[in-house]
Amino acid sequence: MLADAATVADGKLFVHGGCWNTIITPQIPAVHPTLALALVFKINWHEANEDLPVALALVTEDGQPAGFRIELKLRVAPTVFTKKGTDLYQASAHTIQGLTFNAYGSYSFQVSSGDQILASVPLTVGPPGAFSA
Repeated sequence: MLADAATVADGKLFVHGGCWNTIITPQIPAVHPTLALALVFKINWHEANEDLPVALALVTEDGQPAGFRIELKLRVAPTVFTKKGTDLYQASAHTIQGLTFNAYGSYSFQVSSGDQILASVPLTVGPPGAFSA
């Protein structure tokens, strides 16, 4: 989800102003001061204690890069109390500052591992009045 702010502490995801998907701006290009991409990964037991490659990228509606991309390694270890075979969950929060949008339209944050897209978080950028009923 997109949020105004998010962080992970003590294995918990804390979200402030979350679950929105629209930026309204009177002009393009527009710089959005800050937003957070909050994610929860479900890890299969057999993937525990491995470095899992993950990429986060902002793309346009036709899949073209839109100015943000990071790559990271996700590693999840079960606790001593975790029952063998249980799925594991890992929260992740990424603050993005000064993101520039050069055109109105539909975007998405794609979450991928290798060639596999794991999730897509939509985001629309438009002018005032474009979304009224």
